[in-house]
Amino acid sequence: MPNALSSCFHMPPRNELRWAARVAAIVMLLTCLPYLFGLAITPPGDYYSGFLTNPDEHNVYLSLMRQAHDGAFFFSDMFTAEPQQGRVINVLWVALGLSARLTHLPLPIVYHLARVLAGWLLLMAIYCLAAQVMARVGARRAALLLTATASGLGWLWQSGPGQPNPVDFGPGLVMPEAITFLTLLLNPLFAFSVFLLLVLYLATAHAFTTGSVRAALLAGAAGLVLGSIHSYDVIPAAAILGAFLIYLLATRRARGRAVLLALLIAAIAAPALLYQLWLQRTGEISILVKAVNQPPSPGPLFVALGFGIPLAFAAVGLLRAVRGNDWARLLALWLALGCALVYAPISFQRKLIEGLHVPICLLAALAIAPLWELRPRRAAFVTALLIVLALPSNAFFVRRGMRDLAENNRSYLANLMPPLYLNADQRAALRVLNEQAGRRDVLLGNSLLSNYAPSLSGVKAYFGHWSETPDFAHKIGEYSWFLRDSMPDAERESFAHTRGITYVLREQMLDALYLPAGEAGFDATRSPWLEPVFAQGTVTIYRVKEH
Repeated sequence: MPNALSSCFHMPPRNELRWAARVAAIVMLLTCLPYLFGLAITPPGDYYSGFLTNPDEHNVYLSLMRQAHDGAFFFSDMFTAEPQQGRVINVLWVALGLSARLTHLPLPIVYHLARVLAGWLLLMAIYCLAAQVMARVGARRAALLLTATASGLGWLWQSGPGQPNPVDFGPGLVMPEAITFLTLLLNPLFAFSVFLLLVLYLATAHAFTTGSVRAALLAGAAGLVLGSIHSYDVIPAAAILGAFLIYLLATRRARGRAVLLALLIAAIAAPALLYQLWLQRTGEISILVKAVNQPPSPGPLFVALGFGIPLAFAAVGLLRAVRGNDWARLLALWLALGCALVYAPISFQRKLIEGLHVPICLLAALAIAPLWELRPRRAAFVTALLIVLALPSNAFFVRRGMRDLAENNRSYLANLMPPLYLNADQRAALRVLNEQAGRRDVLLGNSLLSNYAPSLSGVKAYFGHWSETPDFAHKIGEYSWFLRDSMPDAERESFAHTRGITYVLREQMLDALYLPAGEAGFDATRSPWLEPVFAQGTVTIYRVKEH
């Protein structure tokens, strides 16, 4: 990849790249420390998921890796028993699942190795983009450090009625895809997606301005992979690069050849998006559920607070970008159109915020770039102060994540957030299920443990994820009904058979969350249609007998 990139735009000198590579490595090593803490405090005999926060989301990705590990190329939604075609393709999870199979490494280990590598590549791409915009080495370095560490003002707000809900930290929904540090800390998919987005911008801009076919081919390849692994990102990329091409043609900075290259890029990248569109039209449930179940974007105030002080500096940088080179103007278009697209009238609008933090921080660095030419020491001081002021939300996020590890997500049980650790009984139950069940089997159990079943046991969960499971709230009600001792056992049996359920998991402590106060759960030993296959501590697994 470095050789291909070097032929597509101006690469910084080797000594600069070595500095950036070291900084990127240090940042990614630092992001591993909270996970090492989680591993170090794992209670004896317990299983550590390998996550810092929101295990329900990460278990979705691990379920895809598990399918690829077991030999699948096309994916199904493993958090529902609804009929589906199972035609979803995501080359990232295929690659990681195969890597786990070849190396015999646990899925969470491969997941984090991919996160570290993707994060390192993203930081290197950010530095390369900064090098196109800023002439001074100090300004480029400031841009990288700021992008890697900055957050917003969410740490100033506490929960309560009427309080703002910034996207970086606070009482409500945090959006890791909105902040580069959180992307690096949490998710290989987000990190690799933004890396591909930057490659697409770098290669396309170079193709437009120089007429390079090689750059256009690289851009098309980046768009093709991006469309396969995170198709949302192609929408803002197409709009921003289209606007950039119109600007270049209008100012005669590009010739008609640029239009032909744009068509070449689109032709190479289009199959991934066309395939996604075809899946939607054929009713592929895993695609439809993800598109419909996305919450809307937070209000503009909350987004602005989430980006915080760097956004204020970026406003100044935006004025400098208009008078800068074409790369700076590309950043300006990215920021302006990116902010508008976050509120596009589509169900997955919030997803379009991914990567927007990059132009904000680069434009913020551009705002203080003149100081690096006139007064480098003052510029270094201003940069350091900006980083310190923009860091707290990320620090608070890590602290809260470590608290959640220490409490095993106890604070979120009422919200049905799965635990970060499984006790020995829970892990043993899923291990036995892994040995006895297969991909076609369907597990009915509480959503907290069912969330782990697709990745640890390879089975489908009747319900296990708020977004991946259609009618999740309704299925919670069904499970509550299923558990009640007051329900006729014959109706319970009929429910299991008509839903295709082949295994039932009972966990006394967690099942109590799904029952009305004072209501007792049914005694499964009195259900002749259930055959126990595992019993240890508070956990029991039953096989549903065939008619």
